[in-house]
Amino acid sequence: MGLGLPSSVSFERLQAPFESASDALARFDERLRSSPLAEAFVLRAHFHDACAALWRAGEFVQLEDLVLHDAGTDVRTPTHELVRAHAILLTRRRIADCEPAWALTTDGLASLRGAWRPQSVACKPTNASCAMDEAADGELDDEDGETISTGEFAEIDELLARTSRVIERSQPAPLKRDDSGLVYDEDWDEEARLAEWRERLGRTQNLPPLMAASVALDAWEEIEPLQRSAWLGPLLAAALLRARGKTRHCLTALHSGFRQAKYRRVGRDDFESRLVTFACAIETMAKADSKELDRLTLARELLLRKCKGRRANSRMTQLVDLCLASPVVTVPFAAKELRVSQQAATTMIGELSSNLRELTGRGRYRAWAVV
Repeated sequence: MGLGLPSSVSFERLQAPFESASDALARFDERLRSSPLAEAFVLRAHFHDACAALWRAGEFVQLEDLVLHDAGTDVRTPTHELVRAHAILLTRRRIADCEPAWALTTDGLASLRGAWRPQSVACKPTNASCAMDEAADGELDDEDGETISTGEFAEIDELLARTSRVIERSQPAPLKRDDSGLVYDEDWDEEARLAEWRERLGRTQNLPPLMAASVALDAWEEIEPLQRSAWLGPLLAAALLRARGKTRHCLTALHSGFRQAKYRRVGRDDFESRLVTFACAIETMAKADSKELDRLTLARELLLRKCKGRRANSRMTQLVDLCLASPVVTVPFAAKELRVSQQAATTMIGELSSNLRELTGRGRYRAWAVV
């Protein structure tokens, strides 16, 4: 049909679900543009989407554990699943902080999968070496006013010169990985698979943004370019929505959408059914995110009432922003982020406790979340 879809695809079947999903996503993105909680919502969405990515892979990571691990205040030794969830979290933040189309470029995709290295290494003089060069020219020392002898630094200068020559001649070392066949499949050609996926991605240029993201994600799950980072596909589809201008103020949390959707994407389904499932997941996610934004807006109004009449240097307002930006707050976490004592953090959390929910039910090592 010339639009990047097979000729057997019925647009009549796809039109209604994709239009509904597109409208819901556009309305939510516009709400986020004018909302004072846009940044807080985006920060929370990163955590929820990282946990949902592990859930889709058949593993479970508690949200509070991921928040505490990201803040460096773990209450227990991090598990392998928690480390993977944190890697997804960092990748989402990196994609969201870069240019919209960066993740889809050759360099961006190579960097995200850990296959990129700088082509050359430039050795720039540091402040210390510049100071030694000036001292070697015979300038006066500020402390004793005596001339520094150039011979004292002759050996250091010679060592620096040899090191610079070695660095200039050296080439970047290739990435090393286990090629024994125990971790990576020797017959799995990632470069060829990625080239095939990028070729299919190029065919979607004439499609609407939401349908293009659906086709790109379906191709990713069919080709399986990466052996150990299958979760990267939905992030690239979300980046495609940003690059095409469909979403301008957030990185769509597709993993969360698939987790909340009524229908599941199954490989044995036909192509049209998989696309319809994608559209349903987008619509479900957009509506759920709108409700979450309403909840946070109401919670913000209630929490800010507790800040009225405070002194100018009070940290209570900053604590409110922290509670809205982080899904879970503990006393050590709040004390670290606000740079106050744990006793001060405990007192402020206690004053906000009527609008916060205590999650653990314990007397010690407690955690709170916005109601």
